[in-house]
Amino acid sequence: MSMRTVVHRLIQNGRIALRSLRNNERFHSRRYTDKHLGKIHGAQIDKSQNSLCQTGGNVWNTRRHLGYLGTHARRIFVDNILKRVTNSLAADLRRRTASRLVFGDSAPFFALVGISLASGTGILTKDDELEGVCWEIREAVSKLQWNYMPKDYQTIHTDENTVTLQNFVMGPIIAKGCSAAVYAARYVNTWDEDDSMDIEVKTKDANEFPLAIKMMFNYDAESNAAAILNAMYRETVPARKHYRNNNLTTWEQKLTENKVVLPSHPNIVAMYCVFTDMIPVLPGSWRMYPDALPSRINPQGSGRNMSLFLVMKRYDTTLKQYITNRNVDVRVSILLLAQLLEAVAHMNANGVAHRDLKSDNILLDLSEETDNSPSLVVTDFGCCLADKTHGLYLPYNSHDIDKGGNIALMAPEVITAEPGPFTSINYTKADLWTVGTIAYEIFGMQNPFHGKKDEKAVLSNYNYTENELPALPDSLPSIINIVIKNALSRNVYKRLDSELAATVMQLYLWAPSSWLKQSEGRLPSSNEIMQWLLCLTTKVLCEGRKENLLQSYESHVDTKHDINRHNAYKLTHSEYFYGRRTMPEYQLIASFLSRVTLTNVKNALKWIQRNI
Repeated sequence: MSMRTVVHRLIQNGRIALRSLRNNERFHSRRYTDKHLGKIHGAQIDKSQNSLCQTGGNVWNTRRHLGYLGTHARRIFVDNILKRVTNSLAADLRRRTASRLVFGDSAPFFALVGISLASGTGILTKDDELEGVCWEIREAVSKLQWNYMPKDYQTIHTDENTVTLQNFVMGPIIAKGCSAAVYAARYVNTWDEDDSMDIEVKTKDANEFPLAIKMMFNYDAESNAAAILNAMYRETVPARKHYRNNNLTTWEQKLTENKVVLPSHPNIVAMYCVFTDMIPVLPGSWRMYPDALPSRINPQGSGRNMSLFLVMKRYDTTLKQYITNRNVDVRVSILLLAQLLEAVAHMNANGVAHRDLKSDNILLDLSEETDNSPSLVVTDFGCCLADKTHGLYLPYNSHDIDKGGNIALMAPEVITAEPGPFTSINYTKADLWTVGTIAYEIFGMQNPFHGKKDEKAVLSNYNYTENELPALPDSLPSIINIVIKNALSRNVYKRLDSELAATVMQLYLWAPSSWLKQSEGRLPSSNEIMQWLLCLTTKVLCEGRKENLLQSYESHVDTKHDINRHNAYKLTHSEYFYGRRTMPEYQLIASFLSRVTLTNVKNALKWIQRNI
């Protein structure tokens, strides 16, 4: 007990004691006087008798006063002792509130926050409140269905327990690589469904086969679903649904839980599902990949009987073919680069590094008019790094550990890494460096780190210097030029992260031009940034609502005649509502809004004004 408390209690209790003594003295004196004045004595009271009576009254009064003081002292003593060894009601309430806050019941805490907000002097700053608005923007835009691949009548029925090749009609071969072959396909319709797999190779119309099935070549994994999925799990990272054996062992279940699943994104390949099945005899198999066939089909083949099949949306061309065969406008090239950066930002944010980015692994959807920017997606995740345990840092203690795909397009920190007991390769910005090299191709130049056929590359990612980088076209805006050069920095710590680089591109495309001028000398306020974000959100949400009409129409497609009529209606709908020219741009804006934060926008603006 502190000295201040002791003094306070002495004063308070002393005052009470004195008041009590004074009142008792008056009470007893008056009572004694009245009693003796009202009493009738039969005998004469002499002097000695009167003295004796007064002496007895004084003794009795003193005894009463001492008894009262003792009782009061005992009460003070007991109260002080109890306050030391017991909890008061207020202390008990404080203890319960702290316990609930720490161990799960945070209602008292939120009640205090609510009172604080209502009073206007809360713990949240203005920027914190605006970050809450950004969260609402992200939630609203993320729910837009048209931001992802449009719903198609050929997509897989999600209520089916298993999917096999019998559920598809296989079309002509589209492409063949060193590890897989890709075939056009469509889902079996109700009028041509039977117990065998159908093959149609005469039809070359892409509208007849809106799907693409990628058949992996299996040389090593055993012919069972668990072994195949475990050996080729990287290919399935962007898959929306897996069809696998439910009777998995404990260790197989743990391996499955440790794998990263990449959420859907408009700039990531639309992979509807994956499944395992027996390898069939498909058109061109004997001619194009005889060694990958199993011995039951080709006695000299080295392949296994079962393999992995990936069902994807069918795209029109690769980025390499597109830029080779066309004279691409600068605005279209900027939109393509922005989409590629959004894809990399989405992958890195979800703990995935592609590690094999190149123009052959980037697909384009040309359903829009040819003079517009196509929709871009990243595909082929067979070399990706997707590990929940280590994230984007790969332990590198031996040369046997795979660094990734194309050696020529590996980032400097990857290609120069040497194994050691405590060494890890940093892949947080490796894909961004590769995007910087691909940017040269997007803007019509030769990739300086990847030479033409039978030609040596101009630069080597192992020992190049930043001053040796070729100059980009003069028509390229200075901000885009700086972003590309920054992405190719040898020092990983000087390099922007993928999200910030993508935000810089978005600001160049959609932000007020005054924000990007160094002469202005000041950054826009938080309110100005929020007004701009809300305008973009309103535009995207209003356009997104119009897609509901198309989706409601798609739910009633039943017959072949309806499908043809549906395709014609879909074309008219897209031309009318989106003008064909803005659909990829709306998707790009929606991708930005689905990850936007006020802090990220401010950091991007600071970087722009610092580097222009």
